[in-house]
Amino acid sequence: MTGENSLISNETPPRRDNILFSISLFVLTAVSLWPIWANRFLPMQDYPQHLFLAHLLSTYDTPSFNWKEFYRVDLGVRPYMLWYLAMNRLACVVDVESAGKLLFSLYILLITALTMVARRLSPKESLPWGALLLYPFAFNQMYYMGFANYLISLPILFLALLDIDHLAHGVSVGGIMRHGLYCLLLFLIHPYSLLVYIVLTAASAFCFRQDWGACRRMLLPALAMSMIFTLWYFVQHEAGSAPTGQPWQISWWPLNGTITYYLLQFTAMRLHGGPDWLAVGLWSSIALLFTFAGERATRGDAGRRRLLVLYLTSLAGFLVLPFWVGCYSYFNLRLAPVTYFAFALLLCGVRLSSRTGIFLALAVLALLLESLQTQRVVARETETILPVISAARKNSLILPLIFDASSTVIDPVLFYEHHAHEADYYHLLVGGGANPTLFPNAMMPVRYRSGLRLPYPDRPENFSWREHGRYYDYLLVRKAPPELYRSLVPPCNLIVSSGPWRLFQNMTERKPL
Repeated sequence: MTGENSLISNETPPRRDNILFSISLFVLTAVSLWPIWANRFLPMQDYPQHLFLAHLLSTYDTPSFNWKEFYRVDLGVRPYMLWYLAMNRLACVVDVESAGKLLFSLYILLITALTMVARRLSPKESLPWGALLLYPFAFNQMYYMGFANYLISLPILFLALLDIDHLAHGVSVGGIMRHGLYCLLLFLIHPYSLLVYIVLTAASAFCFRQDWGACRRMLLPALAMSMIFTLWYFVQHEAGSAPTGQPWQISWWPLNGTITYYLLQFTAMRLHGGPDWLAVGLWSSIALLFTFAGERATRGDAGRRRLLVLYLTSLAGFLVLPFWVGCYSYFNLRLAPVTYFAFALLLCGVRLSSRTGIFLALAVLALLLESLQTQRVVARETETILPVISAARKNSLILPLIFDASSTVIDPVLFYEHHAHEADYYHLLVGGGANPTLFPNAMMPVRYRSGLRLPYPDRPENFSWREHGRYYDYLLVRKAPPELYRSLVPPCNLIVSSGPWRLFQNMTERKPL
C-alpha cells in the first residue's frame, strides 16, 4: 500500500522544528522520570505488594527470613511473569525498591520511544506534536492503581499496533521477528494486554479490507496469538484450578460511574469533592488548541482511519464490557489508558505550526508539574507508615486492619483502597513474616503454603480478637474508630503511632495457626 494510504511521509519538517520537538521530548522525558526517583515510595495502590513479592522471590532461600513457613514460590517463564523475572535479576545488583524504579523508568523511556515512532504518523512537513500528550497520559488511573505489569505493557502494545502497518505493506524476516518479539513481550508481561492487541489488530485489519493481501498479513499474527492465548487460558484455568479466591461472576459498573472514572485523567485524579480546576483548564486549553489552531491532514487517510478505529474500538470496550469477568476485576476500566494513548496518536495527524507546538509542549509540561505535585503528596502520605513498621520485630505475623485507605489528594471514592496494601512494606523493609492479604491469584509467583489459613475478617468492622487478633504478633491499624482502640488495650500494647497508623503488639501468647 503506497501513496494516499501510507502512514509514512517522505517530506521532512524544517530543521528548527525538529530541534524544538527534540528538546520538548528531552524535557518531558526528564520531568516524567523525576517523580519516580524523587519520591521514596511510588504513589501506587498495589505496588507495595508487587515489591514485597519481588523481595520474597529474591530472598526466599535466605536463612534469616521465615518465608518458607508461610509461602511457596513458582517463578517461571510464562504469562504475567516478565516483570517478576526482570525484578529478580535486577535484585541481584540493586535493592528491590531501586529495581522497581528502574522498570518504571523503562516505562517512561518506552513512551519516549513510542513518541519517536509516531513521527511517521504526522503529515508532510510537520511533526507529531499530539504525541506529547502521551506523557501526561502515562500517569493514568492504572498508574495510581499500581497495576505494574499491565502499565509497562501499554507502550509495548502500541509499538506492536503501529508495527503491524509494516506487515500490511510487505513481509520480511526482520519484520516478522520484530513483531513476534512484541507479541511475546505482551504475552509474558500481561495476558490481558495480548487480548487487547488481538482485538485491536483485528479491528485495524478492517481498514484494509479492500486489499485482501494486506488484511491477511495483518490478521495472521493476531490469529496465531489467539490460538496461543486460548491454549494458555484453558490450561491455566483447568477444572479445580480457581485463579482467585473470588467466585466466578460477570457484573457491570453503572455507566455514570464508568464515565466518571474515565474523566479522572482530566481532573488530576479527583472528582468527588471537586476536581482540580487548574488541570481542567489546561486540558480545556489543549482541546481548544487542536480545535482551532490545528489543520487536519488530508494525506494518509487510510492510516489515520485505522488510528480512529483503534480509539473507537477501545472506547467502546471501555463503555460496554463488564467490570468483573470470571475471577478478574477492572476488566473494562483497564481500557481507559488504551483509549488515551490511541487518541494521542490520532492527534499526530493534526498539523500544528512550531509556535503552536511549543505552546502545546508548555501546556503538557504544566500538566506534568501538576501531576508531580499530586504524586509527591500521595507519596508523603505513604511515608507515614515508616516509623510504625520499623518498630515491629523481624519475621512477625501482621494483621492489617484498614478502616479508611483513601488518600486526601486523589479521589477518595474511586481510589478508596489506595493505602490498603502498605502493610506489605513491613515485609520488604523489615523482612520475613506474613499477613493475610496476599493476592489469591494462580498467576502470581507467590502463594500461601498449602493448608495455611491466616484468619482475617471479611470487613475490618467485623474484627474479633478471639477469632482473628490472637493469631498475630502485631495489629497494624489505620483510621479505626475509638472503640476499637479501646478494645485492644487489655490484650495489646500500643507500640507507636504515626499519622493515621497505629501499631499494637499482642501481649498474650500468640495462638498457633
